[in-house]
Amino acid sequence: MDKRIKIIKEGELGTRPSWDEWFMHIPIGMASRASCNNVHSASIIVANKKIIGEGYNGAPSQIKRNCLETGCRKELRGLDYHNSLNSGECIGIHSEMNALGHLSQKDYSGEIQIFNTIFPCHSCAKSLLSYNLQRVIFKNPYSEKEMLSTLDLLEESDVEICQLNMSPERYIDIAFNHPNVKFDVWTKEEKQKVQEAIKYLQNN
Repeated sequence: MDKRIKIIKEGELGTRPSWDEWFMHIPIGMASRASCNNVHSASIIVANKKIIGEGYNGAPSQIKRNCLETGCRKELRGLDYHNSLNSGECIGIHSEMNALGHLSQKDYSGEIQIFNTIFPCHSCAKSLLSYNLQRVIFKNPYSEKEMLSTLDLLEESDVEICQLNMSPERYIDIAFNHPNVKFDVWTKEEKQKVQEAIKYLQNN
């Protein structure tokens, strides 16, 4: 991994999540709403420990049928998905741009950080810098070539770059493990179902 990227360690199972973990678990869940056949990603923008924007990738809302319904628009035109990146043929909007589009100006305080499931592309990074971006926290890299270009841009802008590659176990733990409380979000029966599901996934 590039030395410019700080690694954030996740907390021990059963412990209260850090702010970084709590914010990261939100776009991981949001990514399930993405309407792209090839990539599922999501982003949230945070200022002063408040979420002020969020988005996932996919077709614009005015497009009547998204790619989950029609198939990838690029592939339908005979293009290879990876070889036609940044060709202008994709109808999808990146999660970062959707998050900026949903930015609440009322709560915007001048400095932002973004939590991404995927490292931002060069174009999205440029747009984020216009909003006084201070910190990028991502789960996974995407294109290594594009990542290096974006890292150069962010480094020049004094943006802190961190990776929090949250494990599935910690993600589930944050959602379901509320130790030593009298009244929990989940009943004991519901937690038991989760434990059984985890065992099933581990054995299959």
